[in-house]
Amino acid sequence: MPLNARLFIWFRLLFNCRLYYPIFTVLFLDLGLSIGEFAALNVVWAITIVLLEVPSGALADQFGRRPLIVAAGWLMVAEMAVLCLMPVGNRDVVLWLFVLNRILSGTAEAAASGADEALAYDSLPEAERPAMWPRLMAQLSRAMAIGFIITSISGGLLYDHEKVTAALGWIGFNDLSREWTMKIPLGLNFLIGVACLLVTLRMKEPVMAESEALKTGGGWLHEARLALGRILETGRWIWNTQAAFTLILLGVLFDSIIRLFLTVSSNFYRLVGISEAWYGVIGTVASLLGLATAGLMERMATKGSLKGNFAWLTVMTFTGLWFAAHPQPGFAGVALVVPLMLGMRFLQFFLSHYLNAIVDSSRRATALSFRGLTMNLAYGVMTLLFGWHTGWLQGRMGLPAEDTRVFATSLTWWPWWFLGTLAASLLWLRLRRYGETTNRQL
Repeated sequence: MPLNARLFIWFRLLFNCRLYYPIFTVLFLDLGLSIGEFAALNVVWAITIVLLEVPSGALADQFGRRPLIVAAGWLMVAEMAVLCLMPVGNRDVVLWLFVLNRILSGTAEAAASGADEALAYDSLPEAERPAMWPRLMAQLSRAMAIGFIITSISGGLLYDHEKVTAALGWIGFNDLSREWTMKIPLGLNFLIGVACLLVTLRMKEPVMAESEALKTGGGWLHEARLALGRILETGRWIWNTQAAFTLILLGVLFDSIIRLFLTVSSNFYRLVGISEAWYGVIGTVASLLGLATAGLMERMATKGSLKGNFAWLTVMTFTGLWFAAHPQPGFAGVALVVPLMLGMRFLQFFLSHYLNAIVDSSRRATALSFRGLTMNLAYGVMTLLFGWHTGWLQGRMGLPAEDTRVFATSLTWWPWWFLGTLAASLLWLRLRRYGETTNRQL
């Protein structure tokens, strides 16, 4: 594998597998914020990504992918530094520092989105990309699975004040306060951010992308107009290219429902009677299954067809949603929704494989950013629909919001929503194809 491809795996691993993710919500609350403020700060994060994702992709295509990835590395270091400097107990300062952290984090996500994948793909020998890219994505899937296993276990342990103080007491550090030990996962993640930055600095601009980037010039206003033109041109290309439009639409459809389930999975575990102590174990097992299925995803991408692979994904998703709508008690209920958990990994693998194969290098990062933007927007809409639907059910059933029967009733709608939106999407795609054929004949 070329150096950029290997560094791409390290970048994704260090950028995404963070020690504070298992205790993310608890961290906000322990630093003095409320649940409402936590939700509002995540809205700030999401808005930042939505506003910057596609423009950053256009800049990556215009000026080169490496500068955007290096910027993401610097931004990760900055966002982690802000977390490390949080003054525990000073709520007002903490709130505004969290606002800054969420903006820096969203900007980093937007800068990396599209640019890292475009740089890695264009670094592969052109003739060997159809075979090498699925192999690289399989290696990435294995690395990410291992990374999430490590962070899900160690992150929680490092945040446990009693365990940390007991361990540090053995080497002579005694009487450490909670305010100090709770920063340990953050400090270690700051060092991971530095390592991530060093990885980005070792990356090289692919020759084709570098030659295109060197053609730019004429002042910042001229460059801004070129970037805007690139965004509009790529948007038109996606709309007018049946294959690209189909992939984006399918990505929106599958990602929104699967990601919503993953977001509320803790509610599902509670519904089937699993205690909170097992949640980390379930996440670890899911990562191990992702590790085991990486080879299968590679074989399906290289040997299977797009229709066949998405038919398989449809069966996986519907099966998981059906068993979520008819939950069985205990771990049997969790085991039956495993296809839905794995569905996200298969979806990301297939979208990356097929979309990169049809996108020209000159617009690759922009097109990949459009993929991220549309899926994030669709997920936001699905989250709002879920909130509205559960509120409507709550009023209709006359139950309090925390009653699990409201959530359970909501889940019974999900399989039919998925089939209905899938059927409507496929019908729309057929009508578009028919309209294009008719126009060509005329």
